[in-house]
Amino acid sequence: MTKTKILYFGNEQLAQGIKAKTPIFDSLLADERYEICALILPKAHIRKPFPITIKAQEANIEIRQVQTGAELLPIINEYQPEVGILAAFGKLVPESAINAIPSGILNIHPSLLPKYRGTTPIETALLNGDTTTGVSIMRLAKKMDAGNILAQETVNITNSTTKQSLYEELSKLGAKLLLDVLPGVLAKNAPETTQNDAEATFTQKLSKDLALLKPAEKAAQTLYNEVRAYANFPKSKTTLLNIPCIITSAHVADHASTSLDLLCSDGKYLIIDRLLPENSKEMDAKSFLNGHKQ
Repeated sequence: MTKTKILYFGNEQLAQGIKAKTPIFDSLLADERYEICALILPKAHIRKPFPITIKAQEANIEIRQVQTGAELLPIINEYQPEVGILAAFGKLVPESAINAIPSGILNIHPSLLPKYRGTTPIETALLNGDTTTGVSIMRLAKKMDAGNILAQETVNITNSTTKQSLYEELSKLGAKLLLDVLPGVLAKNAPETTQNDAEATFTQKLSKDLALLKPAEKAAQTLYNEVRAYANFPKSKTTLLNIPCIITSAHVADHASTSLDLLCSDGKYLIIDRLLPENSKEMDAKSFLNGHKQ
């Protein structure tokens, strides 16, 4: 059986500050119908390789790094793939590169497009307090995240959902949906739905200046959403007992539980469950108070 050649773009880090995993890449590696001929990554100065880089090396898959999208067309012409798969590539892919691949490039995007186009859909769903989100398999197009939809599926967001758990759920679901639609894409008979641009919403990049918690200006629920959305990056910071701290887990309540809890602009409290004090290890609020009795 002749395997379908796939060019894979991206590192699968579908959110910032998460521990990246590789379910999409793994699902293609494990499927005997497909051959990943190369992994394409943006050039980056990183301290350690991405998990997907290690997986590619173990599978003897060539890794190519590019500085700009203009470098992609010669690589595509070299490998002659039938289809491209993209998950968190971080570079704009020129239309000429998309059109050079017979079945195009499919993008795994962690939102229910056209909602939350852009780079931070997982964080934005948590930041907005959404109770549902989802994943879309779409055709890569010249306009960012605006291509035709091939598949979508919804997931629930609960109070126990973290950024890491949501990322893992959506990436695994994306892998499943991708394998479902690929045969139809390759056979040129997959149903597609055009996005309604009028309904599109857009996400913003995260920056370190978002990290400071502002209870005097914001409601408790807003700060709770920030703690979840900003986990590990850009983080949620405040000063407790004169010690700079990162809040790693919290919840909302009508009354304070300890002296650490933050009274917010709506009269409710952000209850500090777990925190990372400066120059220390992560701990719960009780341990922090016991170690810093005044």
